[in-house]
Amino acid sequence: MRGAIMQNDQTVAIELEGRKIKVPAGLTVIEALWDTGHDVKRGVGCLSGLCGACTVAYLAKDCRKVKFGLGCQEIVEDGLNVIMLPYFPSRVAHYLLESMDNPLGQLPDIYAELYSCNDCKACNICPEWINVAGVMKAAREADYETATEHVMDCIMCGLCASRCPKGIAPQHVALFIQRALARERPFPPDLHRRLAEMKSPNHAAEWAEVEHLSDEDLAAYCRRASEA
Repeated sequence: MRGAIMQNDQTVAIELEGRKIKVPAGLTVIEALWDTGHDVKRGVGCLSGLCGACTVAYLAKDCRKVKFGLGCQEIVEDGLNVIMLPYFPSRVAHYLLESMDNPLGQLPDIYAELYSCNDCKACNICPEWINVAGVMKAAREADYETATEHVMDCIMCGLCASRCPKGIAPQHVALFIQRALARERPFPPDLHRRLAEMKSPNHAAEWAEVEHLSDEDLAAYCRRASEA
């Protein structure tokens, strides 16, 4: 894919990390960095728009508002001014859900700073278009189901935390709520049954057989099992 792009004779003029330069049209920001000799490793993750590691801030041509996105997804355009953002440090609470009788009830103790939020909405800069301020409001009002529904696309990039004047890390607060809700919900009976079956000694002989199969025999074994 990238090789096909590199054969394109068209170029665009951009400002990349403070340096004015021309790069082949059609590249992502990460590819443009590599193409111009930047040895970028830190801050580059999955390259699929999922991990949130390659957060960038950019100003499009003739645009007055800085926007945020992912370097592996944003395509360079003529007149683009873009920089990569470093990882922003934010507080991560340490907790053990298994030892909590009521995890959600302990949210005020675990992330006390959440309740200092003044709803300034500075955190609404999410590259996944999540209404972060709305999620935090729902969390403060103990509407945890609503909060969880709106953060399913969170990629943990931390941009929201970098803008909060109260030191709140919305991504970590939301993750705690998701984990706590999952713990309080009834365990799916089919999953419970399947896990019990996997732990059962009745399958010891079968596991012993599988462990000694070659790759080809294991592939054949899986095919037979899927067809059974």
